[in-house]
Amino acid sequence: MSQLLIIAIGNGACNIADSLQSQGLESAKFAFLDTDPDDLNNHPGVGDTVLLQGAEQERHAAINRLLSADVERVAIIACLGGRTGTYFTPLAARLANLAGKSPVCVVTLPFDFEGTRRKVLANEALAAIKKCTPDVLVFDNNELNTLYPDLGILDAFKRVDTQVAEALRKMFM
Repeated sequence: MSQLLIIAIGNGACNIADSLQSQGLESAKFAFLDTDPDDLNNHPGVGDTVLLQGAEQERHAAINRLLSADVERVAIIACLGGRTGTYFTPLAARLANLAGKSPVCVVTLPFDFEGTRRKVLANEALAAIKKCTPDVLVFDNNELNTLYPDLGILDAFKRVDTQVAEALRKMFM
């Protein structure tokens, strides 16, 4: 049986995956990848967890194990600008593409208040992702400030989680 695999890379992406599960994509297979074991423990029930530590070969092998034969479609979720999503999303997209899975990547770009460095890193990662797959859906967090100027930071992040989850649900249901 073919299956949808949703790979959430980093803690922010796992928050989005939590929203996805509550919005009707329970039938998908979920995997959470992070470099921080504490973050992996913050999201019980998300699905498979992969600690991205160790040698490069080990990280590649761990991601490739997720891309099993029964997985037909792959969606990769990441919040770009931080360390985990920025570094590992292009890698996961490339490995999924090499495995013949034609991934769809759904990413968020950081708010302006998160700093110029995060914006630069996010844009570099986005360019690398686009080299691996043409199917990239980008959510710029700053657009929330325009649409919802009275939102506090926690509510803004929740709004992003919900919007990304809704877009994925529409794409795959």
